[in-house]
Amino acid sequence: MKKVVLTLALTGLFSLNLYSQDDANKVIDLFNQAVEAEKAENFALAIAKANEAYTIAKTVPEGTEEVKANLEKAIPQFYFKKAKKSFDDSKFEEALTEFKQAAEEAKKFNSTELEKEAIESIPKVHLTQAQKLFENNDFEGAITAFDKALAIDTTNAQAYLIKGESLLKLGKNEEAVAVFEKTVEIANATEKTSIANNATTRIVSVYTRAAAEAQKTKKWADVVSNAEKALSYKPEKTAQLFQLVDVGNLQQGAALVATNKTKACQFFKKVVNDPKLKETAAQLIKSTCN
Repeated sequence: MKKVVLTLALTGLFSLNLYSQDDANKVIDLFNQAVEAEKAENFALAIAKANEAYTIAKTVPEGTEEVKANLEKAIPQFYFKKAKKSFDDSKFEEALTEFKQAAEEAKKFNSTELEKEAIESIPKVHLTQAQKLFENNDFEGAITAFDKALAIDTTNAQAYLIKGESLLKLGKNEEAVAVFEKTVEIANATEKTSIANNATTRIVSVYTRAAAEAQKTKKWADVVSNAEKALSYKPEKTAQLFQLVDVGNLQQGAALVATNKTKACQFFKKVVNDPKLKETAAQLIKSTCN
């Protein structure tokens, strides 16, 4: 009886060792296949083979320790490289999903730096997608992509700037100005002086154009209002804007001469220092205000 039991025990041990060695060899083979697939940039296959190898390695106590450790490093790398390839190929929606997966895998395997890099890649995908959409004149799509990026990173002044440009392209001038103002705020806070200057220039341009359009339709109050807004943002005042203000005031005064001379005179007196209009203003003051 004792001999039989011993024989059975030895047989069982032998079977276990044989089974473990076969599985260990399979793990190594699968890992090598994953590496070859990675070299061929077939990251989906690399991930599949690596995960299969890791599943087996977790159940085999001997012979797979080293390859298991290598798999724990490689698997999140494969996910990240797959996402990076999708991004490089401008497959933005796929890249977004894959970078999130890469971050999850990196966290699972305690790969802190890779997890951080994957997470930080997500707003970059949104920004690049937004830029492409802007270049293709899909301004609504660009704004949506910018908003997604800015929801993750609120300090990207360049994203605010191009979002403002997208709004301008859609004729949403007031919204654009609000975004440009935010751009200036963020750019100054992050020491992006050139971006702040660009945003300020765009605001001035919006109001200057609005003043010029109002001049065409003889809406003189709007001429003055928009020109003065432009001047409030312009670091270096321009003669054109001052001229628009003075023309607007002169015309508003002229329109009131018959009905409200007191108010008309107030407008004329605002123009007395204009190099080109001061003589006209003086004549109107003399004929209206005395």
